[in-house]
Amino acid sequence: MMRHDQPELPALDTGVTLLETDARSTCALQSLVLDQVLLDGGSAVWVDAHGHGSTHTLSRIAPSMRVLDRIRIARAFTPWQHQSLCQDLAPELTDETAVVVLPAFDWFYRSDDLPRGDGERLLSVGLDIISELEETFDIPVLITQHEDDGLAAPIRACADHVIRCEQTPHGPRFSGDEYETLVYPLENGMVQTTFAFWNRVLTTRHPAIATADGPTEVSTHGSY
Repeated sequence: MMRHDQPELPALDTGVTLLETDARSTCALQSLVLDQVLLDGGSAVWVDAHGHGSTHTLSRIAPSMRVLDRIRIARAFTPWQHQSLCQDLAPELTDETAVVVLPAFDWFYRSDDLPRGDGERLLSVGLDIISELEETFDIPVLITQHEDDGLAAPIRACADHVIRCEQTPHGPRFSGDEYETLVYPLENGMVQTTFAFWNRVLTTRHPAIATADGPTEVSTHGSY
């Protein structure tokens, strides 16, 4: 049974979930991915854009370094590479795949190197690939958009679920159609939203994994 003071994170359902964050919310994407992998016992397949798949960030918040072995990241550097990686996703998915991660899906399709109209066309083709993938494999797909504008509008249209994460005076707040959380309490009555904060959330939720590697909490000016 979950303790009343144990931090919670929203669960990822099958289908495409759009994660929306404000500019002040950091590590929300990475935390949801790590939590899904730990809960499911499987792996994540990640097509990166705009540097969201930083191993530095993931290692700072993971309750155990061994978890990172379950996250397979492919990095694109051009819109054509991103499209190719999306097309090649299907053979990479197995029964062990817990989540597909597609951050900043619209990032590459904003490139000035693309002829007029090609960005919209390539983004639409990419989303069709992802929708077919999700229907075939029936697994959670976590996607984010770099900007909320006309180009990115098809991303929201294809999403089955939307989760929002915003920074409040009390800490990060997740909300969705069936989920809402306000704060994560610490022992001293404060909240923490740095790397150490997200590390503590994941460590508290998955103590067996964290114990295997030893203590992972980081103290910063007296808070954890």
